[in-house]
Amino acid sequence: MTDPPRIAAVGSYNHDMSVTVPSLPVPGETASGEDFQEHAGGKGSNQAIAAARSGGDVAFVGAVGDDRFGEYARELWAEEGIDAAVSSVETATGVALIHVEESGENAIAVASGANDDLDAETVQSAGVIDGCDVLLTQLETPISAVTEAVSCGAATGAEVVVDPAPYRDLPDVFLQDVSILTPNESEVRLLAGHEPDADIDEETAARAVLDRGPDAVVVTLGADGALVVTDDDATAVDPIPVDVVDTTGAGDAFNAAFAVARGNGLSHLAATERGIAAGALACTERGVVPSLPERSAIDELLKRERSA
Repeated sequence: MTDPPRIAAVGSYNHDMSVTVPSLPVPGETASGEDFQEHAGGKGSNQAIAAARSGGDVAFVGAVGDDRFGEYARELWAEEGIDAAVSSVETATGVALIHVEESGENAIAVASGANDDLDAETVQSAGVIDGCDVLLTQLETPISAVTEAVSCGAATGAEVVVDPAPYRDLPDVFLQDVSILTPNESEVRLLAGHEPDADIDEETAARAVLDRGPDAVVVTLGADGALVVTDDDATAVDPIPVDVVDTTGAGDAFNAAFAVARGNGLSHLAATERGIAAGALACTERGVVPSLPERSAIDELLKRERSA
């Protein structure tokens, strides 16, 4: 059996507090909810945990406060077998407040807290990017930290996978160090210079983004699967239907399983299939961390789909 791929995940940790509501509240509305839950969250930590469960040897770089939420996070990373190169800072640990509609859709408000203290020096001094197979990062932490991570990953020969969420404008010099960008439908349009709901198809938008630097763009399409776009081709990858309970962690599960698959040497298409399977499984359970699937579950779902 080959060694698991080494994944360096750089990003945020938030302590998630969620409540189920009949429908997402509009401005000025107080919604009566139920089933309050607390979970670990933050795109960086979620993706680190999902990558470890997907079969990766994972190190995580981030920042938490010296408080009970930060202590809980460190215990969780230890349980998941993650090498936590995480700073403790005076600022409180980040939090996310989540409304989950009974249909599974969600709305999230985030107070970044300690995540805003993650900087380029912290990323560099962590020393975990050198030697990794895949660098996986997102945009919930300061751009200086993300840029340093991407630059280090590119310089050391790692495949650099960037989930451009939440959206922010990214310069071409940044995108030129990115191997694979994984935007959703609105993010790919924004990165191509359009409004998020512009009447432009995803392939056209993705090709405009490709011209700015990345080697490939994988557009995640939720219930419609994904679109893999390279200079040579554009291929739609079918979704896997499931009974949706909560979509909150689907994107993180996708990116993590995709990154591990790439670290294992799978093609863009095969890695995207594994990402879609992981994202589908993450929709079937409430709460992000509890829903992030193990490698065996991803294997089983793909096996079942192929034999159907």
